[in-house]
Amino acid sequence: MLRVADVERLVAGIEGAAASEERLGIVVRVGRGSVEETLAQLKVAGFNWLVDLLGTDTGEHVEITYHLRSYEAGQDVFVKTAVPYDGELASVWQICPAALMPERETAELFGLRLSGHPNPKRLLTTDGVEPLLRKDVAVRTPEEFRR
Repeated sequence: MLRVADVERLVAGIEGAAASEERLGIVVRVGRGSVEETLAQLKVAGFNWLVDLLGTDTGEHVEITYHLRSYEAGQDVFVKTAVPYDGELASVWQICPAALMPERETAELFGLRLSGHPNPKRLLTTDGVEPLLRKDVAVRTPEEFRR
């Protein structure tokens, strides 16, 4: 059974990385500049499956969560980082190929710029549509929706 101390040892050399036990499970919080290094280090340690990539608007920034799984160990680890509104999200598709579509979706729906992605175009909406999942975007009325 993987413990927080084990994960802390895995990410010990990564600047700003801190592991903790939360309701979600073991969570590693890192700065935006350390995401790729953290995911690569965890992949080497056996967390080679990206289960999901998602964003959450906290009201202050967009929190990006990478859900990783090790089928050998039967364990999950969550890597979280904060991206400022209208900030840049670095693509991790070369480390986790399964991130290709979720990165595009998350960047589009939260209004983030996607760097290093082979095809960073919009996936779900057209140009000019506001970032639909941000708290500062007004909810559309049924009348607006029907037009």
